[in-house]
This record gives sequence, structure tokens and C-alpha cells, in this order.
Amino acid sequence: MKIIHAADLHLKKFYKGRLPLEISNKLLEDTWRTFRDVANFSNEVDADIFLIAGDLFEREFFYLRDLRRFLNIIEDIKAKVFLVFGNHDYLSKDNLFLKVDLPENLYIFNSELDFYELKDLNTRIYGISYDSYKFKKDFSDVKLDKNFINIGLFHSDLKDERYMPLDEKFLREFNYVALGHIHKRAKVFNNAYYSGSLISLSFKDEGERGIIFLDDEKKTIEFKNFSRREFINLEIKIDKDMTFSEILKKVQGKISTENLYRITLKGVSHNKREIESFLRENLSAFYFEVINEITEERNLDFEIKDKYILDLLGTFSNSDIERDAREISKNYILEQYYGI
Repeated sequence: MKIIHAADLHLKKFYKGRLPLEISNKLLEDTWRTFRDVANFSNEVDADIFLIAGDLFEREFFYLRDLRRFLNIIEDIKAKVFLVFGNHDYLSKDNLFLKVDLPENLYIFNSELDFYELKDLNTRIYGISYDSYKFKKDFSDVKLDKNFINIGLFHSDLKDERYMPLDEKFLREFNYVALGHIHKRAKVFNNAYYSGSLISLSFKDEGERGIIFLDDEKKTIEFKNFSRREFINLEIKIDKDMTFSEILKKVQGKISTENLYRITLKGVSHNKREIESFLRENLSAFYFEVINEITEERNLDFEIKDKYILDLLGTFSNSDIERDAREISKNYILEQYYGI
């Protein structure tokens, strides 16, 4: 038996913040293309079961034409597809999936825990969908039939009471638990995993993204990377003696043109604002933001005009002690005399 475990596609996600519309649209299309890639992979490996663990789409922005596009992909998948809805796509009466005919290979769980039995695989798939943004159920009385392979499909935050937390005893009853909601993939127990979001959705989602692939014949559970591009937080240290061209070369050398970058500039320079402007005008990337945390070195000759004060500070030698004393004196004068 072979199983695909995916979650948190967030189809038609609205990207808040600084991202321009052109970039947002490309990211939205990335999700569709990646899901198609996963569907093709499922067929290539002859998967039996395809699990989607919630937050398939964003309710506010997902329309009938989007549903038809999704169902067209589902129809091409040879495996049986199982879907639960989470907090972003919960199964209320106005959910679009309740208004159309679904492909025969797609099964949707309702808002009460239930199972679907695959007799030829001696397997039961258990699942439950949210019916509102916040959702909680008690599964303490649930008993599984150990004569079957039992698989759980849940959208859950194990530590947040708002999003159907599940206790360890319940989870360990299953042969495998496919979890959604947390965007970073993680192993919870030997039998329970978060697959993470299908693609990176923000600068909080660093690292590769994709699915979990289970091959019961080989006894393997492995992550499969389907990333098209990544959100990367990049810190660049600026030396005060670096030229603008050297800074650009340093930053550009760390950038792949397909990824999105949040670049934090650190270090000391006389040209804090000029460096940022130069990078914005000359850096080549799919998308980047600049956070300028450069410390602007005070130029003594520029900031202090009084000849007598300059002469006084010039009397300090270059020994470590006197150099420190000169810096303390300079800063005191700037603060007290110039209000800087």
C-alpha cells in the first residue's frame, strides 16, 4: 500500500503585506502547478490513497471556477482521495463542495468522526471536518477495530484548544495519522506526522515544502520536496570599508532568482540610506524586501564644527584606553552640545 499525505494548500490565498499583485498571482499559480505535480507523482508511483489534511482553500477567495479546476485535477488521480476541511475551509452549509457533483474517487468527511473502509486493502480511513473556524471534539470513547489498518486524517493543533487538539493516547491507536494545520513538517510520534504546507506561504515558512510519501511494501515514510521557490530570511553583514559594488556582489551572490528574500542589513557605515537605495535599484531577484539595521557611523568632522572641540578630541592618542576615552567624549559632546 502506498499513501500520499498532503495538507494546507491554501488555494487562492490572499497575500497580505508588501507583495505586489504580480508576485502574489505567481505564488497563487505556483500552488496549483505544485498540486498538479503531486497528482502526477501519485500516479507515477501507483499510490492507493491520497490524503488531504485540511485548509485546502481560503473560503473568502475560492470560487466555483476554482472548485472546478481542483476537481479536474482530482479526476486525473488514480488513487482514492480523502479530504477533511480545517479552520480556513470549514464545512458550513455554504461550502461550495456541497453544491456540486463530486468525482467518484473523492471522499469528503463530514463534521462527525467517521471512517471509510477500503476492503481490498483491509484499511479504514478515519476523518472529521471542521464546521466552523474553531472546532473541538471529544474522541475519548472511540474504539478502533484492530483487525484493520487504521489511518487517521485530522486538521489539528495539538497544543491550541481552538483547533481540535488530539491527545497522545488517541493518536497512538492508529497505524498512521496524517495531520494538517501546522505549516512546518514534523514528526509527532512514530505513527503521526505533519506534512507541512504544500508550498511556502510566507517568510515564516522557511525551508523546503512538499508531501509525505508512505510505502508500506518498503516500510518507508519519507518527505518529498515539491518546492518551486522558497521564502528566505537573509542577514547580510556590512563592513564600513566596503564599496557599494562590493556590497551588491555579496548580496547578489547569496540570491537565487526564483526565491523571495527578506534581507536584513547589519554592520556599520557612513552610508546607511544610500546603501539601501543602491540595493533596491540594482539587486536582481524574483522578490526582495530590505530591512535596514545598519548602524550609521558618526562622522566627527561632519557633525562637530567647533574647531576647539575638534582640537581637544585630537589630543587623544591611539592607545586602546585613550581611543575609548575619545569615543566616550565625542558621544557626550554630540549628545550634550549638538543634541544628537
